[in-house]
Amino acid sequence: MLRLKKALYGLKQAPRAWNEIINTYFKKNGYEQCPYKHAFYIKKKGEYVMFIALYVDDLIFIENNVKLIEAFKEVMKKEFEMTDLGLMKYFLGLEVIQGKDGIFVS
Repeated sequence: MLRLKKALYGLKQAPRAWNEIINTYFKKNGYEQCPYKHAFYIKKKGEYVMFIALYVDDLIFIENNVKLIEAFKEVMKKEFEMTDLGLMKYFLGLEVIQGKDGIFVS
């Protein structure tokens, strides 16, 4: 999970401006926007698939390659001044537990 450090909070159009910026970036870099959930993006590269969900100024993502996850986080940190919050523990009031046996949401 990544969180945007430098936000546009003071502006009336901040949410729209941020969404335009991140949407343009993702599309320019080969991510497909879901036609039904506009804050959901998918990028396929060979056998690897990355899913990204955008919620306000948080990115939640999953990828089936650890090296690509680390590369994605570094790019996002540099491009958008984001911080890495580590593994997701809570999201929208849900507790998320990630372990070797799987991911549990309660």
